[in-house]
Amino acid sequence: MKASSAAARSLILLAALVVGVLGVAGPAQAATYHVTGADAQGLAIQSEPHVNHVIRYVPNGTALNVSCQVNNGDQVDGRVQYGRPFRTWDRLADGTWVYDWYMDTPTVSTDGYSPGIPHCDAGSLPALASGCVDWPSSKFLQTPLTSAANGGTGSVVANPHYGTDYHVNCNTTDHMNQYYAVDLGMRAGDPVLSPGGAGTVKYAGWAPSGWESCGQYIIVDHGGGWWSVVCHLSAVYVKAGQAITNDTIIGAVGATGTSEAHLHFSLMKNASITAAGGVYGGQNARPRHLYHLGCGGGYYDWISQGMQVCY
Repeated sequence: MKASSAAARSLILLAALVVGVLGVAGPAQAATYHVTGADAQGLAIQSEPHVNHVIRYVPNGTALNVSCQVNNGDQVDGRVQYGRPFRTWDRLADGTWVYDWYMDTPTVSTDGYSPGIPHCDAGSLPALASGCVDWPSSKFLQTPLTSAANGGTGSVVANPHYGTDYHVNCNTTDHMNQYYAVDLGMRAGDPVLSPGGAGTVKYAGWAPSGWESCGQYIIVDHGGGWWSVVCHLSAVYVKAGQAITNDTIIGAVGATGTSEAHLHFSLMKNASITAAGGVYGGQNARPRHLYHLGCGGGYYDWISQGMQVCY
């Protein structure tokens, strides 16, 4: 199971309702600062720079790695500086957010930023490829691996190859659009989860003629026209029409349709499927805000080449 406890699973379900964060998880130049001045409950770690998106609380004195700041988040506790609502938030190295008022970062200047801390509200995320869409912040998205991945390390290396090889097409009408598909360096036999979590299996099995490079693959319908696809499986554990949860092991990593074991996953909007089971058309979706339990928990909001991805 992806979750290690009932409490962790409850956190995933809560996160599904509050996802939607700006920027990139784990950017460079992170520096350590500390929580200070929070009340007895502690400082809220939130999934975005807005109130009511709480993941957990941490007490005063907690060291947090701050990567960058925005100056356009929500005002909290009526805080005011320079005669204006205080809206500065700090993005942490794992992609989550805290309200800067309760951090010992350098005093915020009149521009709403602490001197020496990078700005992260512009330029940190590459422009969306023409014709593609972002996976919506209102829908749950998770890393499709478990703690068993790669011999129990629970982490993998991502190889997106955006716009190259088979990772092409945003919105062609007669091909499988895979521009933002991600390859994960996993071992044969590693268990696979549905990236979009709960849904209904549309297709599971060997890809039909014309889609052979996917090998054994699974398409899951997550509602509202949003689908996820995983390819190259050595085994398939679900069948078309089956309802699955965030925790359902839908298959196992393999090398079917390719020369080396790995997991290829992609996200689609308003795609179509042939009678034989080939997915095509619609728009390819960029993975955004993937929830993970490993490596301290948090979110990945941009998957880059060579990035470590945890379960």
